[in-house]
Amino acid sequence: MGIKTVFGNNLHFYRKKKGFSQEKLSEELDISTKHLSDLETGKSFVSAELLENISNVLQISPSALFYTPEEKFIDETDWSKIEEIITQEAEKAITTTKIRISELKNN
Repeated sequence: MGIKTVFGNNLHFYRKKKGFSQEKLSEELDISTKHLSDLETGKSFVSAELLENISNVLQISPSALFYTPEEKFIDETDWSKIEEIITQEAEKAITTTKIRISELKNN
């Protein structure tokens, strides 16, 4: 699958996920509906400036538009879970360290 196709499929997916019609997203991006359709079908490719605008409007990382379904990328939900795990593990480490220091003082 080519990069234009991957990008187009992801653009279509995130547009739908965020509840945008092609007309509404085109309006938000200040591009024609035809241009958006061409991007989604892989007939044309995105410029850096348009990529930035798309990611801002859809509230996604620009990189999210370049992964195939087989490639797992970390979305905001995953980051939230990762932060929660890190916090829990840090709290455990602090508690364990305090216990070990207390044991050293008592010996």
